[in-house]
Amino acid sequence: MRRILPALLLATAACTSRLPQGTSSFTAGRTTVRTDSVLDLVGAVYQLSDTAAVAPVGPTRRWLLALSTELGDSAFALARAIGAAPVSTVLEVIATPGAGPDSACGLIAPGTRRCFTGGTATRDAARRFVAAAEAFAPRTASLALEGLNSEARLQDLSDAYTALATERSLDSAVAAYSGYTDMAFVVTLARTFPTGQTSPSMDPGGERAGDTTRLFLAPDAVFPQRAYRSPSYIWLALSHQMAHVVVRRLFAEHPELVERSARLREAVEGSVVRSGYPALFADETVGEQLARAITVRVMAEASPSALWAARTEALNTNMALVPWLEDALARYQSQRSRFPTLSAFAGELALALDSIPMDSCRAAPSPGVALVAAGRNRAVVGWLAPRSPFRLKGLAEGDTVVAIDGDSVSAGSLLMPTRQILYAFSDHLPGELASVEFRRGGRAYSALVPINYVMRATVRVASQRRPPAGGEAPICPWVRRALRR
Repeated sequence: MRRILPALLLATAACTSRLPQGTSSFTAGRTTVRTDSVLDLVGAVYQLSDTAAVAPVGPTRRWLLALSTELGDSAFALARAIGAAPVSTVLEVIATPGAGPDSACGLIAPGTRRCFTGGTATRDAARRFVAAAEAFAPRTASLALEGLNSEARLQDLSDAYTALATERSLDSAVAAYSGYTDMAFVVTLARTFPTGQTSPSMDPGGERAGDTTRLFLAPDAVFPQRAYRSPSYIWLALSHQMAHVVVRRLFAEHPELVERSARLREAVEGSVVRSGYPALFADETVGEQLARAITVRVMAEASPSALWAARTEALNTNMALVPWLEDALARYQSQRSRFPTLSAFAGELALALDSIPMDSCRAAPSPGVALVAAGRNRAVVGWLAPRSPFRLKGLAEGDTVVAIDGDSVSAGSLLMPTRQILYAFSDHLPGELASVEFRRGGRAYSALVPINYVMRATVRVASQRRPPAGGEAPICPWVRRALRR
């Protein structure tokens, strides 16, 4: 799940209402916001595990100097042992330490719903690291590390209080818009977990009435020290995560929405993969864009000053469904007496998904393959579409993929290699060969697929017009971006 990053809004730092000394949490509406000193230290150790990546200036560099005599502790080695995994993997372990085998389920083709399990070794490594980092935390208490002491945590909490303790709480705005008035949230300020372009994960709550969902609010990647000072940043980042809870509940109540959107997955696949999404499941493809559309509409009603940032971010990240979903949600807003909740509007939303217009463009065919991480440096083919070009060249379900186009596949976390293969395949130009090296039964094989452009459906953004009749269909936009590199 991507996080909305309103970097320009961070310039508007706000005056902060100072909370009393010793405050470690506050409640606004049905949202409790808290800090966690152990979580902060776990994140600091995680950042310091790769000393070569520490910036030459800033608090992380000063943490490195302060802890220079402690870098031999096993916690740092265990952080490195996790391998190529996103920050969200560590946060997922903290949120749900007793979770079972790592798995993901969703719709990959009309009528085809699959569950993939993998990444267990990575999650186990993350659990070992978190336990070691928590045990290491007491040894740093006397250092009062910059940005991690009680004064800094109080400042962060006070900044969040300024943003959220307004006349209308954020969760009430989301609840009023969705009609799901029983949602509740526990938000932990994850100061030391800057996650780049992606959001920290949520726990799996939210699908049922009365669930309390645990959220992590990470700082902005560009302005991590000032992020919490911007009420607009907090509203946008948290409203987007809350919108995902709404979408998850809506899909749980109306799975037919995902079935109706399956045709759109391949139509937007190339663009969303270019934006950093695996785009394996139709649930993810339409769910991310519906969450963004809901965020835009909530901001339009509750925080108009942040509206342009939410809408611009959606368009800048190639979320082509957002304008059409916005139009549908505008009709929902205008008929709230008829549709008291988004669940009641599900039928109309399904019709809106059916009516999204599409054009054709030229690109490589969809590979129709899912690679599922089963452990570090191993990726297994979990599913092949009936007409996958790789199937015709000998690749089969259960094969272990070693390399894609000559680049080694490092399966550091569940479904990460899916992103790699879709990204690589979408970028190919005519006349090239796409290659997948794999192993089966201890023997090495290679599948080479010649690239011949086919006509691919693509969603037409609201501002675009259909090409004139009789003209040659254009190259798909995600391939044009590859040509410009």
